[in-house]
Amino acid sequence: MTVPGVGWSWLLDDVSRVILSWDEEPAQAARRLDDVLRRVTPHELIRLESGYRSRRYGLGALGLGALAGDQAPDDATAERHGTAVAALMSFDRSGYLREAGVARLTGTEDPFAIPFLLLRLNDPVEEVRVLAQGAVAARLGPEHVELLVRLLPLIDGLRGRRRAGRVLAAVEDLLHRAGTDALWQGARSNDPLVRGSCLRWLARTDPVAAVGTAFTARDPALWQWAARTATSSRLTPAEQDALLPFLEGSSSPRIRLRALRARARGPHGEAHVRRAVLDPDARIRYHARATLYARGHTDLAPQVYRDALAPASVPDATAIGALGGLSDLGGACDVPRILDFTAHPRARVRAEAWRALSILDPREVSRRADRLAADPSNKVRRHLPGPRAE
Repeated sequence: MTVPGVGWSWLLDDVSRVILSWDEEPAQAARRLDDVLRRVTPHELIRLESGYRSRRYGLGALGLGALAGDQAPDDATAERHGTAVAALMSFDRSGYLREAGVARLTGTEDPFAIPFLLLRLNDPVEEVRVLAQGAVAARLGPEHVELLVRLLPLIDGLRGRRRAGRVLAAVEDLLHRAGTDALWQGARSNDPLVRGSCLRWLARTDPVAAVGTAFTARDPALWQWAARTATSSRLTPAEQDALLPFLEGSSSPRIRLRALRARARGPHGEAHVRRAVLDPDARIRYHARATLYARGHTDLAPQVYRDALAPASVPDATAIGALGGLSDLGGACDVPRILDFTAHPRARVRAEAWRALSILDPREVSRRADRLAADPSNKVRRHLPGPRAE
């Protein structure tokens, strides 16, 4: 959901304006409160609870009559708005107001009440806590599974809180028994928090599918979680073997390095370690070489880099890795082949070639400074000797 304002502060500001306008127009204020609270995501709701309770003002000064509003009790609109007021009361500093708000929420069938009831599962006041636990337990049916999946970021946020464990265990049991389809639907959500929570739950029973799905999302934070899961000691070797290719194909060097370390720990990963010697990232190349040296393979480099650059046509990623490797371990004999790549069509390959040349033979760079200065890419021109080009 796209929300206005910067961060989440718009939400607390909106609620504050509603409270301050209550004396003048309570019915309209209740309608505005209902509109604001029904737009809130689970993550924002947790932040709102904390922010609202830190304020000096609340509904306490309005009296408990505000809960019912000025409308007739059979007015469906007033009932809806009254539920929103009760939801906000459940956040109040006053335990009496929280209890009154939760009591009102327990009597409504509106699914809107469920996240507010979940937040009261660990309330410090026993009466409030018991009311909320009973209300949530009564709603743990298959008809509420899809809603609970959408609320997973909130449920996950409650996991570390005290006093909420028994009912949360029942929620988890329901999701495991009847929530698989809803969890997979949530894993395709546009909300990154819902998507991440669903995949974390699915990883408990189907880590290969969950981690593979995580890598199809454009979410670097989710990739980091998937990488940690894929290399966890809790997975079987077969599961790791199925998942490590996702990590090795990642655009993130940190994730590829994690995959390399997992391969190095395994008994059958040497072929993957040898391939990593040509990785475009220097840290990965170093770790791969160190692993092979420790296993007694001291004759591989720098020949492996020379062999990789020997063909007339070399893949870009291989060229970058091999040129980088020669900049670490090569010598003067490698300069002629490196010079070939200073005219490569890809700027990143040219930049790596000029960098390697500046390390192995700076005089060659000085002799070709005019050509280097004329390169259209800033990434390449930064290897000019002396002051960097503008």
